[in-house]
Amino acid sequence: MKTLKHLINTTLAFSLFFAACSHKSDVKPVKTDTLPKYVQTANVYVAGSTYDSVTYVRQAAYWKNGVATILTNGTKNAAANAITVNGNDVYTAGYTTDANGAYIATYWKNGVQVNLTTNAVNASAGSIAVDGNDVYITGFIESSAVYWKNGQRVTLSLLSDKNSGSTAGIAIQGSDIYISGYQLGAGGASTVYWKNSVPTKLPNDVGSYAGKNIAFQDGHMYIPATYNLVSAKPIPNYWIDDTPVSVADGTTAINTIEIAVSGADVYLACLTAKGAGYFKNKKLTLLPGDYTEVTGIKVQDNDVYTSGQSTHDKKSVATFWKNGVPVYLSSSIGKGGFASSIVVTPLK
Repeated sequence: MKTLKHLINTTLAFSLFFAACSHKSDVKPVKTDTLPKYVQTANVYVAGSTYDSVTYVRQAAYWKNGVATILTNGTKNAAANAITVNGNDVYTAGYTTDANGAYIATYWKNGVQVNLTTNAVNASAGSIAVDGNDVYITGFIESSAVYWKNGQRVTLSLLSDKNSGSTAGIAIQGSDIYISGYQLGAGGASTVYWKNSVPTKLPNDVGSYAGKNIAFQDGHMYIPATYNLVSAKPIPNYWIDDTPVSVADGTTAINTIEIAVSGADVYLACLTAKGAGYFKNKKLTLLPGDYTEVTGIKVQDNDVYTSGQSTHDKKSVATFWKNGVPVYLSSSIGKGGFASSIVVTPLK
């Protein structure tokens, strides 16, 4: 059975993907001093990690409006892959590691660490959602797709021709639990979603992985599509319910990372052959700079927020952008850093 040990769910898997296939943007870099100043109009929460340039040990972290909260002590690798906010509580999910390098699925509530697995297996937490008093977290344990509800694990079933799987996003709709992900086996990778643990394969003849999240708007389900190799062909970039949708024009390779829906508009955080950026419907906006990566997208009051990594003072630092204007996250300046996920809430 093929293991997902090295696909340390969602964000780390995507960072490995970026390392394998991202490249210097074909677009001439935009100098930051030519960009407008960032003006705060919402609360911006970003999950990720930071590391020094000597040991390269990652520390899990999150930022609220640029102020860092470091979640681990830096003795062993850790990262926060996802973040959500419920009232005054901040939840992050990701992984820590033990002395032997085994990955432990972990989440934090207001900085307090909770381990979901032991060091007997390799596991990681991916997305997180809070519904009332219930905390839902997606992830994997070795080659099994799982989620946890209030710390209790549920192992998700596989399609008959698949032998391993992993989860990506999660959304709660009334009493129903929707989880996106992928399964591996005969015919390669297949994007699936589970409704209350029952898997459904999404139509695609290419082979794909679910992007990082699952979204709902007006009763319709949206799931982004990610591929091992980007293609300029009009392959699905996301699905609305079971219908594939492509924004490709046949000239630019596109790989969707995360999706956001606001009113009638669909936003895709994506890697393209031209660089990292986002689509609003079928219009591409590239993020400024070289070696930029994008990991998440949210829309608040018509402003588009994206998270990821960019180069600042010759270092790769955790970054978010508001309408393309970069904000370099403080504790990763002078260190390395990576922003994995972003959530935006109204100012109170």
